[in-house]
Amino acid sequence: MGDLKLPGAVGAVAVGGALGALSRYGLGELFPHIWTTLVINVVGSFVLGVLAALLVHNKVGYLFLGTGFCGGFTTFSSFAVHAVTESPWRSILYVLGTLIPAILAAALGKGLGERWIRARDGASA
Repeated sequence: MGDLKLPGAVGAVAVGGALGALSRYGLGELFPHIWTTLVINVVGSFVLGVLAALLVHNKVGYLFLGTGFCGGFTTFSSFAVHAVTESPWRSILYVLGTLIPAILAAALGKGLGERWIRARDGASA
């Protein structure tokens, strides 16, 4: 896995990123609300946590799904714009309501992924 060439890595990230960004765009069109961005970022954090555990030895898979798809699906820039364009109290609620659940979701996802690996490895032993 360490011999992945730059064009392959760029391709994996680009295709995954395009799919993630299109998914985010589609959800934003279906549900045009500030809270859609919050949900996308929390779900994306959970998925990235799972992938961090499951794809630790699969560089191409992680580049495609983690860096690419999750990177394109989640959006820090929209989060930041929402945080500074809302009323002060709504901004505080939005920032805390995104950061705390996103970090917890990433930790939960990573823990779940590690648990799946232990269960799989224990079952195949």
